[in-house]
Amino acid sequence: MIFRIGLIFFLFVFSGCTSFSPRLFAEQHGFLEHIFVADTFDIAGYMRGKSSILRVYFEGDGKAWLNRRRPSTNPTPQNPVSFYLAAVDTNPAVLYLARPCQFVEGPHLRSCSTPFWTSARFSEPVIHDLNQALDQAKSLVGAKILELVGYSGGGAVALLLAARRDDVDLVVTIAGNLDHDYWTRYHHVSPLRDSLNPADYAVQNQVIKQVHIVSTEDLIIPPSVSQSYLSKMNETSMVRIVTVHGVKHMDDWSQVVPSILKKVDQHK
Repeated sequence: MIFRIGLIFFLFVFSGCTSFSPRLFAEQHGFLEHIFVADTFDIAGYMRGKSSILRVYFEGDGKAWLNRRRPSTNPTPQNPVSFYLAAVDTNPAVLYLARPCQFVEGPHLRSCSTPFWTSARFSEPVIHDLNQALDQAKSLVGAKILELVGYSGGGAVALLLAARRDDVDLVVTIAGNLDHDYWTRYHHVSPLRDSLNPADYAVQNQVIKQVHIVSTEDLIIPPSVSQSYLSKMNETSMVRIVTVHGVKHMDDWSQVVPSILKKVDQHK
């Protein structure tokens, strides 16, 4: 158990050890930066293209902790898995949305405090403001329909947003934290007491097409987390779990996710 808990924090901390320039990466892949000003937070986003269907990628929890007991002062990820996935997506309109307090600086750090990337990472202010960002993004690209894709904690965000919208046709999660009550019990860590839990909205979301990608080698968010989420539903015909092998939580998911999404797109 000690090894497992230590591994969780090692991997989350390790994700912040190398330098990443979001603006350079965005420029290299044809994205334009946009700061979405919401009620509580200013949220960093990078957009490409226009279409009636907008595919949105939500980032994971980022660099939330420095060690087991000390939270980070800046949750910006240095291994932005969702941004990498957005960059290789060939859909006409793609948006990468960071989580609140990631990839922002100066006055755009308003309202940022440690709980919003630790115990309150999925709290009402966070989800409310990301929902406002989606409304703004739809207007900017002329979209009518949303497809939400989330990695790790971004998977939780995608499901929580889908539960309060009527324009979401698809939710895809990659190593998603779909039931954080189960997840914290599994790892014997403190519960996310100030956060909404996607599992509480499982029945509400069961009418939405969902694909949840998990890996047998993911020790951080194991496949049993998604199974716990599914167990809350009374109808699972719209939901599919895709299990892959050989991919750890912080690995390069772009080696497996695009081919899965391509098959999903072919069966719309």
